[in-house]
Amino acid sequence: MKRSNLTQFFSDSNIQSPKEYFDASKLSIKKLILEQTEHEHRALRCIIEIGKTLSELQDYKKRIKSEKVDGLWTGLINDISLSPSTVTKYIKISENPIITDKRFFSQIPPSVYSLYELSKLDPIALQLLIESDEVNATSGRTAIKSITSSNQSIPKTLKNQVPLVTLYTDKNNLISAYQDIEFELKLILEKYKITAVFSSQIQTHENTEATRMKKVEAYVFQQAKKFFKQVVKIYVDNECRRQYLCPPNTPFKKKIKLLKYCDEEITTESCTTTNEIQELLIGLGLVDESEWNQPYSKWFADGLEKYPSKLSSLRNEPNEARTIESISEIFTPVKKQRVFSGFKV
Repeated sequence: MKRSNLTQFFSDSNIQSPKEYFDASKLSIKKLILEQTEHEHRALRCIIEIGKTLSELQDYKKRIKSEKVDGLWTGLINDISLSPSTVTKYIKISENPIITDKRFFSQIPPSVYSLYELSKLDPIALQLLIESDEVNATSGRTAIKSITSSNQSIPKTLKNQVPLVTLYTDKNNLISAYQDIEFELKLILEKYKITAVFSSQIQTHENTEATRMKKVEAYVFQQAKKFFKQVVKIYVDNECRRQYLCPPNTPFKKKIKLLKYCDEEITTESCTTTNEIQELLIGLGLVDESEWNQPYSKWFADGLEKYPSKLSSLRNEPNEARTIESISEIFTPVKKQRVFSGFKV
């Protein structure tokens, strides 16, 4: 074969030039894009085929390294009206071994955006999500983005590991059932060095509870600041009266100066947490531990009532039985008695 023929391809029994190769590929891609739009049941297959064709063309362009082929590539991309980022999405989708596995075709959404987001996950993690119905054909963009952005992929160190067991429970009792076993479950996982991935509903609950507790803590902090101000005012008024330093209607700041306190000593402006306010009050000798703990308990209880748990609404949320599949660092308070009844393996 002559050197000038090294850039030619064979199609059946006919020799194909680079231009003919790109033109044929362009027609094929256009046909697949049309089918992808018009026939939903074939959309996934079309997306994968488009990605594979684009990948082969891109590899060919990188191997040949000629201005002519670069021009053919640019012309093809312009003709099929795909942006460079969309081309990348198609190619990445076609390279994912789980997405291209025919066993899962009916279980994943036939959307380029959704498939591209799923292609970012570790293949093992993606397979687990599909098999547990965390990801299915009806999964929307928001749900999938939530999964991929929550960093639920299995660590690289576990790529050689395989799924061990899947736990199911009543879909209307998922959260409370999880709370019943979470402490013992964590101990078992740590003891036997087993990694788990919790379902998205469990993760959603944990995130919701974490947000709730931040609101409760903020509420307690505000109450602690008010308590500090009240305690200091009572102390300053009493001391000024006891020492006959000034009339009762004397401005508070003047009373502070008469008692030879600095402003920084009796203000919470530098405090960023409730604990710092507690340390400041006790350090000034204005309250002891028991005098602090009593109102603190009330503030916390009031905060929990002010920001109630969304557990009841999550229990009633319609959902299929979920698989417990990833590790979460946030755990809800431990109950005294926990049971595994209601779970099946």
